[in-house]
Amino acid sequence: MVVLAATLCATASLGVSEAAAASTPLPDSVGNLGAPALGDLSASTLNKPLVGMAVTPDHRGYWLLASDGGVFRFGDAVFHGSTGALVLNEPVVGMAADPQTGGYWLVAGDGGIFSFDAPFFGSLGALHLNAPIVGMAATPDGRGYWLVASDGGVFAFGDASFRGSLGSVHLNRPIVAMAADNRTGGYWLVASDGGVFSFDAPFLGSAGSEHLNQPIVAMSPTLDDGGYWLVAADGGVFTYGNAAFEGSRLSTPEAPAIGVAAGPTGYWVAYGHDEPGFVLGGPPPALAASPGGGPGTFSPTAAGVLSGDVVTIDPGHNGDSYTDLAYIDAPIWNGRETEACDTTGTETDAGYTEAQFNFNVAEYVTALLRAEGATVVLTRTTNTGIGPCVTERAAIGNAAHSQAALSIHADGGPPGGRGFAILEPVADGINNAIVGPSAVLGTDLRNAFGTVTGEPVSTYSGVDAIVPRDDLGGINLSTVPKVFIECANMRNATDAGLLVTPTWQAQAATGIAQGLTTYLTGP
Repeated sequence: MVVLAATLCATASLGVSEAAAASTPLPDSVGNLGAPALGDLSASTLNKPLVGMAVTPDHRGYWLLASDGGVFRFGDAVFHGSTGALVLNEPVVGMAADPQTGGYWLVAGDGGIFSFDAPFFGSLGALHLNAPIVGMAATPDGRGYWLVASDGGVFAFGDASFRGSLGSVHLNRPIVAMAADNRTGGYWLVASDGGVFSFDAPFLGSAGSEHLNQPIVAMSPTLDDGGYWLVAADGGVFTYGNAAFEGSRLSTPEAPAIGVAAGPTGYWVAYGHDEPGFVLGGPPPALAASPGGGPGTFSPTAAGVLSGDVVTIDPGHNGDSYTDLAYIDAPIWNGRETEACDTTGTETDAGYTEAQFNFNVAEYVTALLRAEGATVVLTRTTNTGIGPCVTERAAIGNAAHSQAALSIHADGGPPGGRGFAILEPVADGINNAIVGPSAVLGTDLRNAFGTVTGEPVSTYSGVDAIVPRDDLGGINLSTVPKVFIECANMRNATDAGLLVTPTWQAQAATGIAQGLTTYLTGP
């Protein structure tokens, strides 16, 4: 990662933000909920998905941020430059405004900092991190900043005071964002399950004990730091302290919510898009207040196109399987030969586990399919268990008489290889009846997943992303159409930088859900 302390040339491969702010707006890219409408992204093509937003110091404007570091400004936000024209080691994941200069900092997943008309205080770009950076926050005087990793580790630079972290704590869900408390000098961290962790900042409540339709993706304090908003990927807004609920807007699978920021009144919620060149359109969704006007969440209304369909989703492996290797390693008969009951799965070089990734994506997929009326059966409902064996995973789909079954994975391939692959059964006398429909399912998944995520087909496995397999009990023992998907290569730096982010996990789930829907409903 190149760390830039100097101001860069104000150009971006995504397009200069002044043009974006003046063009025809897209109704779904920013929702002004009680806040002034300042504009949306134009219909010009984006090179990379949006991943976040930051508000100007006076809360009269905001920037939208893309994963390649492209920056777009609205309201009184000034464009100071971007990394859109640079080749980055890791995608950009967060942004913070400098309250002194009006400039901003960008941070990448490896902790590299890019300064634009803002002082450079240091970075983590040259260090090996246990978990990727997912966000940042600036101190009230703009003379420092904090970075936060998905495991809750906090790193302080400049006059930012280290108030504590969660790096040594076992979390139920990864940290996705942080916010500074300008009154106390402390900060809040929020996890994808809505759990809020306070460090020298008042704890005002959390959604950690609630059942969420989709995970939390961002948080923002109120103007006086007397409260905070949390926003979920489906656009649901949760309020705490003196944060007022102004309504929420239904997001779409193609445009999950990615950020929230306090306006001079109310708040803005930013919505992303999930594939290069995808243009949002159509009428803006209506505001929706929850009963009583309190905290609300939103999920799509079931359209019924999958009503009557049963789908089995198998999040591969399990979070605690490593604690009982005797169970996991026990031999089972896979229909052709013996193999282990299961494996613990792979992980990124930074230690983010495949089991967690699989489970997160499965939760997204489940919400999307149920929103279309499908009955979804999961082979496991938490990421804190052991197993089950691949034989049981296959049996669950069989017993449910599923119209389709899918096992979600990420690969541990060669570090130099990228891409996704679909593993399909072959005609070998074990389950010949499902080979044909499984091939159709695999093709539909491949086409939708590649289109939605932009992920290339595997460069090291299969042909055009299709890999015939006769050695997997999860496929061999299935009596219903079934395939595996290896969503990306966790040992490849580029893939790993994407798949650890909630935004990309939601995109992967969207591609999977679209592929399943195409298979179940026909072309």
